[in-house]
Amino acid sequence: MGNASETFLLVSRISKDLDFLMGTIYIIFGMLSVVGNGILMFVAYRKKSSLKPAEFFVVNLAISDLGMTITLFPLAISSAFTHMWLFNETTCIAYAFCGVLFGLCSLTNLTVLSCVCWLKVCCPNYVNNVLIHPRGISYQVVHLIV
Repeated sequence: MGNASETFLLVSRISKDLDFLMGTIYIIFGMLSVVGNGILMFVAYRKKSSLKPAEFFVVNLAISDLGMTITLFPLAISSAFTHMWLFNETTCIAYAFCGVLFGLCSLTNLTVLSCVCWLKVCCPNYVNNVLIHPRGISYQVVHLIV
């Protein structure tokens, strides 16, 4: 550690009791996340030949969530129980990078999934025409360009 002012910046601003509660909640949700996303990826691997295209986005979402859990939760849990950030500035930057990376990946997957659901519910004929015809997507892209 450096001087006293640097140490003060690393100390948590919430109470020790709340930090302990947050660490406990992180442990519970972390274990649930690893187990749930692991089961989903195992089932997807076993049934990979029968997955529909939209279901690959769900698998990608599970991978993103698992990556976030594995990279971020251990750092957050250990820091919560000690009531301060335990790691150096480089780790802090990597922590933020992983948070943004996996967060954007999850957001993008959820956006695509909601668009697919909207298309299937609100425009079923459009989706069926695109998916039934072998060159349906190509025709739609050419139609949009022209």
